[in-house]
Amino acid sequence: MRSTERMPTAAKLVSALGLAGLAWYATIIVKEIWPVDENFGYFSSFTALLALLIGWWVIGTRLGRGYMQGISAGLTGLFALLFWAFLLLSSYEMIERALDLRYKGPVQAITGVFDIAIGYAQNVYYWPLIGLLLAGAAVLGLIAEAVARRAA
Repeated sequence: MRSTERMPTAAKLVSALGLAGLAWYATIIVKEIWPVDENFGYFSSFTALLALLIGWWVIGTRLGRGYMQGISAGLTGLFALLFWAFLLLSSYEMIERALDLRYKGPVQAITGVFDIAIGYAQNVYYWPLIGLLLAGAAVLGLIAEAVARRAA
């Protein structure tokens, strides 16, 4: 890693804030389409904070290499956000279930994380949401790349 990749830049800030805004809006849609009435608690805040970090570290460090690479960086950041959000949220749910003694052992609890994550993915399998996330991440990558080029 080059030492300049650790420096704060306007492009990293745009990436972080853009992905956090996209994630916040996506959580609003998820709450509307979720099949069961559920208390989401800090779901939107958690997802936006995670997106802020991923936007800075994943998208922000991959900018300045061209517009197609900017689109690729935006989509990479989106997939990283989805991976970590599903993993962390399903791990939290698994811990809650484990404290309720729903698992017979640690192996069943660990496999439960993946079962929960698959269930979450099935609940948010909604084409308008998927289209919004893909298009939003691509546009975010283009905007962040334009900011990186302007600042350079």
